[in-house]
Amino acid sequence: MAKRRLSICLLLVTLSAGAVTLRADSTPALQGGVFGIELCPQSVCGAAIFVAAFNGQIGNRPAAGTVTVAVTHDTLPTLGGPPSAITGGVWSIQLLNGRKIAGRVTGGSLLQYASDLFLVAVDMEVDSGGSGTLSFNGVLSHRVFPPTISGTISQ
Repeated sequence: MAKRRLSICLLLVTLSAGAVTLRADSTPALQGGVFGIELCPQSVCGAAIFVAAFNGQIGNRPAAGTVTVAVTHDTLPTLGGPPSAITGGVWSIQLLNGRKIAGRVTGGSLLQYASDLFLVAVDMEVDSGGSGTLSFNGVLSHRVFPPTISGTISQ
């Protein structure tokens, strides 16, 4: 009887572990707005380097801080041409409360949709301070100096 109970318990534990749903969302849940500047272009620094303000929410709490990104990409696209690939990089969000969430850029694209304006879509993996994936969607403007970046980070 004890052997049978143990077998049933092991079966239930195994089934429960196998039934866990893998989530692509980040933990903690993170979303917010980003506005910043490009500090150095890829042609000079080997990666396009950005710094920005972050204002949003982590979990169910308001959060603010800074975002830093060093991203690599193929040649910038031309107006009316196909998008260019974002090929890699690193990112971090340093919150005012001292918490840091960081990771890798795993892909994305740049599309020029108007003179000196680019749609930016970035896929980001969370490697420290949490887990999962995030997305950045925004606009890069080369109409001003230094170039500006604005958009949202979300799950």
